[in-house]
Amino acid sequence: MADCTGCRSWVVPPFGLNGSVADSQVIEVRRLIDGLRWDRRRDPYRGRREYGARADEVAAEIDRLIKREAAAQAVPLARRAVERVTSALLHMDDSSGIVGDRLGELMLLYAKACTAAPPDAKRLAAWLVKMRLDGPGWPETRLAVFKDALGERGLAELARLVEDRRAADDPDSWAVLVGVRDLREQLAAVSGDVDAHVTVLAEDLRGTYRYTKIVKALRAAGRDGDAEWWAREGLARDRAGHQADQLRDRLVDLLLDHGRGDEAIALRRAALEHRTMHIDYIALRKTAERVGQWPDLRDSALSVIRGRAQVDRRYVTDLLNVLIAEKLLNEAWGLAVAHPNELHESEWFRLIELREIDQPADVIAPYQDLIELQLAATGDKYRYNKAVKTIIRLGEAYRRSGDESGFAGYLADLRERHKRKTSFIAKLDRARLDP
Repeated sequence: MADCTGCRSWVVPPFGLNGSVADSQVIEVRRLIDGLRWDRRRDPYRGRREYGARADEVAAEIDRLIKREAAAQAVPLARRAVERVTSALLHMDDSSGIVGDRLGELMLLYAKACTAAPPDAKRLAAWLVKMRLDGPGWPETRLAVFKDALGERGLAELARLVEDRRAADDPDSWAVLVGVRDLREQLAAVSGDVDAHVTVLAEDLRGTYRYTKIVKALRAAGRDGDAEWWAREGLARDRAGHQADQLRDRLVDLLLDHGRGDEAIALRRAALEHRTMHIDYIALRKTAERVGQWPDLRDSALSVIRGRAQVDRRYVTDLLNVLIAEKLLNEAWGLAVAHPNELHESEWFRLIELREIDQPADVIAPYQDLIELQLAATGDKYRYNKAVKTIIRLGEAYRRSGDESGFAGYLADLRERHKRKTSFIAKLDRARLDP
């Protein structure tokens, strides 16, 4: 037998890492995770970016452990990091989503580590249920990414725990109304049993988005006939609203996938005639373009939205958006001039930018009206700055139309009428706009 004196130093350590290196890396990750503590007495509006950067460091180190085949060591570290950030978010303002996004990444890393080195399946199931039903509402619990780590044993335990909570908790509580329902739907989805998934989704059809979920599940399973039935059923109950738009989009895609372009167009046309909004027109155009029928439908579609705007001024802005999309800019300008009070300030600026290129004289009066509106907006602390910026643009319109003396007269009159607004006059002076 060969002499192996000194061979011990060449034995590959567990997890693909030298023991001391692994230990030092784990110690470093723990140190970083300790930095994720958040003192509830801190200012909730300060330090979020720095906290997010620390969470990024933690995520990078955990990912490095997983890639170096040290997932078993990464599992408890990732879980601790998730719990720390979850707790910290209770005491900081994260309206920007900076920290919440990092929490989502850490949760995915935890799932990745658990998949590579599965922990006790029942304990993992209990933790996931607790986070979803007893947590603050974050992070998102996605069973699909934990499916392999849970295995049949873990999924069965999770289902049991969910049913226990469903039976024991107040049926009107958030945990049951939202959390339990969500977990039951996810369990049905990861089971691969499409009928069971649809059955769970169909238990509550109070929102049109529920029909959309059913259609999505059925289409993914290749059951387009059933998907079409559910889509039409949902649209029969609700033809308007954002949720109905999403469901209609899925039905249109289904019809087009099966070469039923005429039916898809009829669906879009019905929506345009029922609601007559800009988005309905654009949706009809896109669908008709996909089947090569838009040139034949364009005029009739325009007549629908023109007719609605004639009898109801609330549809003027929808018609305006359609006319701009169709590059009917002269008609759009005429519509705006005829109904100036129906347009929002931003819509006027959009139109003016399109008009002043070739017709600078036309935009002078609208600019002047916008300036008066800005000066009158007493609730806007930036009103004077906005007004000065608009005055600069107005001066350019005067110059391009060859009427610089007209701008000088306008400025003199403006100063006289608003001379008591000393802050505004001071900003006007600093802009040095006088010809």
